[in-house]
Amino acid sequence: MIEQQILTLLEQNRAIALVTIIDKSGSAPRLPGSKMIVEEDGTLHGTIGGGAMEHAALQSAIRVVQGAPPVLEEFDLRGSGVDDDTDMVCGGIQLVLIERITPAMTPMFQQAVHCFHGHGRGLWMIDITDPAHPGRRFLDLRDDHPVTTEIDFTPIMRARITRLITIDERRVVLDPLPRSGTVILFGGGHVSSEVAHLAAYADFEVIVCDDRRQFANPDRFPMAKETLVIENFASLFEKIEATENAYLLILTRGHRHDQQVLAQALQTPARYIGMIGSRRKRDILYDNLRQQGFGDGDFARVHCPVGLSIGSETPAEIAISIVAELIAARAGAL
Repeated sequence: MIEQQILTLLEQNRAIALVTIIDKSGSAPRLPGSKMIVEEDGTLHGTIGGGAMEHAALQSAIRVVQGAPPVLEEFDLRGSGVDDDTDMVCGGIQLVLIERITPAMTPMFQQAVHCFHGHGRGLWMIDITDPAHPGRRFLDLRDDHPVTTEIDFTPIMRARITRLITIDERRVVLDPLPRSGTVILFGGGHVSSEVAHLAAYADFEVIVCDDRRQFANPDRFPMAKETLVIENFASLFEKIEATENAYLLILTRGHRHDQQVLAQALQTPARYIGMIGSRRKRDILYDNLRQQGFGDGDFARVHCPVGLSIGSETPAEIAISIVAELIAARAGAL
């Protein structure tokens, strides 16, 4: 999460330039909302697509972080062809805002990071009517943080795409926090260990539960928000909250446990349910669960065999296929 990186730098009393793609037309390497951080010495974090456009934005950002006014720059990527020496031939136009972010703005970024870890229902509003003096503020849109405004944020938060709009002749950027989501791993074996590392790296919160302490502990899963040792797999969701932002991964050590977890998972509003195993195993478990009243509509929610089909075999390869599917689910691409 880039807000966390910014907060870390601000808390070290360091100013940075924040480069954000706020609008585009046509084909471009990155979507609106893509960001990069530039420090005073030119150190770069993140990317807005690389190439000549990023290099030009970097030079502007260095000037801004060193004290020049913020700027709004338009990059025309409609080069004349593959031999165009600008290396910008994607075919579109990108509008980029470059702001100076100072330690005085630390409380706003603390609020944004806190909101993200509370499942990310928040956004930045940036008034760019005068690009040299952008007005940035953060809005926490969670249910217990009422916000009074005439703007309907619902479609923006659903799509999670940065938009440039006009309100009363003022140009305003609406920049939602990225989707977060909580991956709950049922089973702490080899595949779970690999999944946890990759999922945390992809900005998911991670919770691990197992009925064996040696497989669910902070030493084994240092990146996890929680590691829970459960008595058994029969009553999981008395201790674990599976909301619509939950991604449930069933990776236990046996079919009986998998079936117990799946029966409970299907009764939650979880955004994603994945279960490891072969199609034969899946069909046997589904037949068993039909006798408990579950049907095709329930099983349509389940991704089994879990993960994208990439020919994976090792725990690390399987984890890559699983986390790629989680990212696709989070982005609404499944």
